[in-house]
Amino acid sequence: MKSFLKFLTIAALMVLVAIPSVAMASDKFSTLNSSINVPDSTTTGDVDSLNGSIRIGANSFVKSVESLNGAIRLGNDVTVDEGVEAVNGGITIEAGCEVGGSVETINGRVSLENTRVAGDVETVNGKLEILNGSEVSGNVIVRRPGGWNFSKRNKPVYVEIGKNVVVHGNLIFEQPVELKLHDSAKVGEIIGDEVTMVGSS
Repeated sequence: MKSFLKFLTIAALMVLVAIPSVAMASDKFSTLNSSINVPDSTTTGDVDSLNGSIRIGANSFVKSVESLNGAIRLGNDVTVDEGVEAVNGGITIEAGCEVGGSVETINGRVSLENTRVAGDVETVNGKLEILNGSEVSGNVIVRRPGGWNFSKRNKPVYVEIGKNVVVHGNLIFEQPVELKLHDSAKVGEIIGDEVTMVGSS
């Protein structure tokens, strides 16, 4: 999440110079307090939202997607050159997408459908669903929450690795997890002291 430090700095500068709430140029989509809807078949650079959801239309090509407070959804066949990151909001990536970096969220569900991810898939608080032929070159990670959040957790994080999914790295679980692993899925080592298998899908 290091890139969020850069993102917050940019957001603060946006306030200081009092630019409009949504700025859309050929090389960037950025918003301070509203949602972003990138049209289908768009080519652009970074797509950043401070307080608002982001939707990337089908067949688009973007550099990166980052949201501080808001959900992210990628339509079919979107290519992201770098990564997809959300702090407070879920990430939904539809079939045919390719992500050149990692897919990361802190508080929110992650759902991948027939998606290629070159980096890791990571969450702290939220379901992980990697489904229908998705391929992850890195690891699948459930991080341990910091501070008081960990003691307040009432139930394990749910992780589903679906049909024909390939994870070239490991499944790394730093807190209790309920794991549903399809019989056809191929994964590396399962690392974690509190992993409960809940059947195949």
